[in-house]
Amino acid sequence: MSILLSEINEQPAALERALTGGKEAIAELVTQIKKRDVRYVILAARGTSDNAATYAKYLLQLTVGIPCGLAAPSVHTLYEADVNYKDALVIGVSQSGAGDDINEVMAQARKSGALTAALTNTADSKLAQVAEHVLLCNAGVEKAVAATKTYTTTLGLFAKLAARWSGDTALADALLRVPDAMRTELVRLEGKAQSVANSLTHAERILTVARGLHLCTAIESALKIAETTYTTTQAFSSADLLHGPIASVPANTPCLLFLPDGKTKPMMTEVVGKLSARGARVLTLSTDPDAALPLINTGSELLSPLVDILPAQLLAYHLTLARGLNPDNPLGLSKVTVTR
Repeated sequence: MSILLSEINEQPAALERALTGGKEAIAELVTQIKKRDVRYVILAARGTSDNAATYAKYLLQLTVGIPCGLAAPSVHTLYEADVNYKDALVIGVSQSGAGDDINEVMAQARKSGALTAALTNTADSKLAQVAEHVLLCNAGVEKAVAATKTYTTTLGLFAKLAARWSGDTALADALLRVPDAMRTELVRLEGKAQSVANSLTHAERILTVARGLHLCTAIESALKIAETTYTTTQAFSSADLLHGPIASVPANTPCLLFLPDGKTKPMMTEVVGKLSARGARVLTLSTDPDAALPLINTGSELLSPLVDILPAQLLAYHLTLARGLNPDNPLGLSKVTVTR
C-alpha cells in the first residue's frame, strides 16, 4: 500500500487522537481568550494549512460571531511593515511549524500585544516556541508529501476550539462522532473514487466548486489533485464562478461540485444546472443517491468539511495511479516548504 493511501485511511484514528489530546490546551486558550477580551482573529498559514484556515475563518465567525481573517505574511517578510495586532487572537497554522513567514507574523503579533497560538503537528517546532499556546494535531508522522491527516486533524482542532469558545455542547458532541463518520465514508467510497478517477485520466483541466463554509474543501481538493496528478486544477467559490469565470468553462470540462446537506446546497444545485447547460461534465459530491461520489451527513453542516474532503483525497490518489505517477513523492515538491 502506498504511504499516501495508508495516511488517508489513518485519518479517523488521527482525528480521535487530536480531539483527545487537545482538551486541556484548548480549554486554557479559551480561558485566555475570554480574559483578554479578544475582538478578532487572524490566521497565518500557507498551502494546505491555509486551506484549513479558510475553514476556521468561516467556522469561528459562524460560532462565536467575531471577525476572522487570513494574514498576508509577505506584509512582514517582503515589505517589512509593522502591523498592530492588539486585541487579536493570532493563530499560526503549520504542520511543520518551520515556515519563516508564518513565524514572523507570530513574532510581530506577540510583540504588539496579541494573544498567540500555534496549531501544528510538530511539538518542538519554531512555531510552537514563538506562540504562547500550542494546539497539537497528534496526527503522527506524515510521510507522504501530499498532506491528508494533518489537514483533517487541523480542522478537528478548529472545530473543538469553536465548540469550546461558543459553549456549543451539541457541536462538541457531534464532533466526537466524526471519526466514525469518516470510517463509514471511507467504506462507502471503495471502488467509486477509482472509477471516477479512471474516467478523468486524460483530463487537462479540472474545476472544483463549493460555497461558504465548504470553500475550504474545494480549495484543498484542487491542491491535492494538482500536486499529485499534475493536472491544472482551479477552485472557485460558486459565487465567484458566476461573476465571470464560468464563461471560460468549455464543454466537457470536468467540474467537481460539492453539495453537502445544508445552507449552500440549493444555490450549488443552481450552479449544477448552469454548468450542465454549458456542456461541462458535472460530477457532484453529495448525499443524493445519484451523486458521482457520495457524501455522508455528519449531523452538523459545520463539521461536514472534515469528512467531505475524503472523496477528493482518494480521487487524487487513484488518478495519480491511473497516470502511472508516484502518489507519495510528486516531482518537484518536498514535505516542508520554506517561504518568505
